[in-house]
Order: sequence, then C-alpha cells, then structure tokens
Amino acid sequence: MKKYCVIQLGNLTDLLQTKRLILSLRQHDAEVHLCVLSELQDAAAFLYPEVVLHVLPLEMMGDEGSFGEDSIASLQAESFDSIYNLHDSLQNMALSSALSLGSLYGYWRNKGREYRSQWFTCMSRVQGRRRFLNMMDIWAHLVPSPIPSHMVNPIAMRKGGGIGVVLRDIHNRVLPLTVLAGCINAVCTASRETNVVLFGEKTDEQVVADLLPLLKEKIAAQTVTRCFATSFKEDLEIIGTLDMLVTPESSLMHAAAHVGTPVNAFFHSSAWCMENGPYGLGHRVWQADTACAPCVPTGNCSEAFACMHAFGSEKLQRFLAGKIDDDYPQGVTGYVSMLDEVGVTYMPVFGADEHAGERLALRGVASEFVGITKISKTVPVGSNTFYAEQDWLIQNCAHDEEYVDD
Repeated sequence: MKKYCVIQLGNLTDLLQTKRLILSLRQHDAEVHLCVLSELQDAAAFLYPEVVLHVLPLEMMGDEGSFGEDSIASLQAESFDSIYNLHDSLQNMALSSALSLGSLYGYWRNKGREYRSQWFTCMSRVQGRRRFLNMMDIWAHLVPSPIPSHMVNPIAMRKGGGIGVVLRDIHNRVLPLTVLAGCINAVCTASRETNVVLFGEKTDEQVVADLLPLLKEKIAAQTVTRCFATSFKEDLEIIGTLDMLVTPESSLMHAAAHVGTPVNAFFHSSAWCMENGPYGLGHRVWQADTACAPCVPTGNCSEAFACMHAFGSEKLQRFLAGKIDDDYPQGVTGYVSMLDEVGVTYMPVFGADEHAGERLALRGVASEFVGITKISKTVPVGSNTFYAEQDWLIQNCAHDEEYVDD
C-alpha cells in the first residue's frame, strides 16, 4: 500500500481547499497522513476522518519552528512514498526539512537552499486579474491524474432551511451594514425566504444589533443570531440544512461547498473568485470589478473601499432581488461556477470580463503542463505569462523539480 504525507499548516480555509489533493492521494486505497496545527485538530478530524492525523503543537523559537521531538519522531518513523508540503512558511519548511524522506513536492529545503516544484514556479508568475486556477486545483495537480473535478464536492442544492449569512471575511472585515442589509433583503426577496441564520463571533453582537433594524421587518423577526459560540462542526451541520449561504470570501463559504449548499458570494478587496471561489457546481459569485480590485488588503484604503460599496448600488440589488434587465450595474461582474478538465472555473453571466479569453488560454497551457491534453501546434495567448525563458534551460529546471532523497 502506498503511503503519503500532506503538510498543511495553514488556516481553516487552507484545510478545506486541500480536499481534492487528499481525495486524489487516497485513490487505490493509499494511506494518507495529514499534518495540521493543534488549533485545527477537531476540524481536520471531522472533515477527513479517513486520514491518519498528526497534530503539531507549534512553538516558535527564533526564526524557526519547533514541533517537539515526539511529534517529529512519530513522523520520521513512517516510510512515506511522497511528501506534499503546501506552503513555504517557516513552520512548513521547518517540518519538511525534518522529514526529508521519500519524494518531496511543493516546497522544501535541502542543504540550506529552498526549492519548489516547477508547477508552483509557473503558477506564481500569473498575478492580479489574470489568475485563473483555483487553489484547490493548484494543490491537487501536484499529483499525477487527480480525481475528476466533479467528484470533489456535491452539486449544490437547496436544503429547505432558509438562508445563512456570514458576517466577516477571512480578513475579519464586514461589508458596510447598509450594503449588507440591502443584499440580505434583496436575496430574501428573490428566494421568497424570511428565515435567516447569522454566522459570526461573540464580538459581533453589536454588529448584529446594528444590522437587524436595517432588515425588512419580516426578515428581522425570523433572523437567528445564536451561532456565535458554536464549533466548526456545529456550524457545518447547520450550513448543511440551508437553502443558500450568503458570504464574503470565508472559511464557511468553502464549508458550504463541501456539503453541497449553494453559495452566493460577494468578493471584494483581495478576494478573487478565480483563485479562491467556492468549489463545485451551483454557486454564484459577485466579483467587485473596480479598477483597483483585487488588491492587497489595507486598513487605510485610498479608494474609500469602493469595492465594498459597489454591492450597495440600487441596480445590483435589483438584480439580486430577481429583477433582471439590460441595465446592468457597473463595478461588479456576476459569475456562476463551472467545471472543466482542469478543475473549477467561473463563467461571467452578468457584466464584462476583459481577461476571460486570456484565462481560458492559460487553462489550456496549464492542462498541457500537467499532461491532460496534447501540446498544441500554436502558442496560446498568455503562455509567456506562465512560462519563462529559463524554464527551457535544463540546468535551471532541475532546481525546481521534485526532490528525491538519496
């Protein structure tokens, strides 16, 4: 039996986006080991009960991460066929250095020098609005022949339990409350729902108190705000009963996709649906399309958070309420999730997407790189973004290839 190790010392969103890689490695009854930090132990055990879990209580010492001799010894005792290190953080690199056994993919350090798979090198060159591959697929394609994209998450369908609303994004930001309330009112109008469940933290009680008066009376009266002290497992069980989850880019957005609950996502600031959108069929993303988006998030925005306020326009909220016409609002593009041979992608259905053609060409280049399709006779537009001249030099390519311990 093959035995693999995945080092995922990121956050909950990262853990959820590791799903396709883990499912791909488990093909043919392989044994998969997963390394996570202690704060994600319960979530990892719940999401991936079939893996062998290694929980690492991290203690930072200087510039390196120390995991304790017992934790390292238990991993070193295993004989892994391949190790997949998904981040180049101090913690991940320190752990991968201690586990230089078998074949290494992703990121690693050897004899004081840091390396990464050539796949990661090529993907890192595509920036800004040209980013075209979901993080779930980037990690999954470290494996030859990952499972088909339609086998990752179930098709999203209404479950009958009303609408959920996630208050904060992964950077702890809340949409302006008048904007958020308008979006909730509009979505409830379109779906003819009045039952709403709010997902937040204990510290969001004041946010809720300020939000409720802005909702329509029938909606406010049916809104449940008792999810603030629950565990991830309890949140996920609630999400699995909903008709829809209205959310910014958040961990619970990926959790909804995991259980097949439709997502209606509002992406702004650094959020970019092509890279971090909900995985699977049946999801919608409203992507802020202001000139400055996507950006590096900052507390002092020079554009007065125009990307957030774009969702508050009367025209957009009319669309959200189901009143569709030819007068589409500026500053937002509406997408639906789609699947192809590479993974998940997003098709624009409302508004214009000037880079759609280039991203499609880049997906073709990526599919050739991972061996899905044959090399085309013509050079696709955008291939110079994916490849660099040095990639064709054998002596340099070796520095980015997978490392096999001697």
